[in-house]
Amino acid sequence: MTQDHASYWRNMKAQAISGEFKIEEDLGQSIANVVSEYITELEQQKFEALTLERLTGWGDLPSANSIRQKLEGKAVANDSAVKRLDEHIAIARDQRDTFLAAIGKLQGVDQQTAGALGATGAGI
Repeated sequence: MTQDHASYWRNMKAQAISGEFKIEEDLGQSIANVVSEYITELEQQKFEALTLERLTGWGDLPSANSIRQKLEGKAVANDSAVKRLDEHIAIARDQRDTFLAAIGKLQGVDQQTAGALGATGAGI
């Protein structure tokens, strides 16, 4: 289902960029602002999930180790909370960009996103 949402919003973004989808500037900006706040909240949740990569205080019992490993995996493994949050963040960014493109303000956001990606890449 997440992939369907991602495809939908990529398609809507393309329509907004091409001028097929337009909305009033105040409405589009308001929606984009709310989505930006949502992105910030998702990024905070992702940060918190990353802190669960190494859990401590479970003791040495084999059952405790099994539970600890399972919970660590749910936080950061292949099908984890972090991966799901990344998917939702990508969709939310497409949503924000769609509404900004629909009011003709996408270029500024593209420059901000490129700057943020550059800063993230520099930290790796």
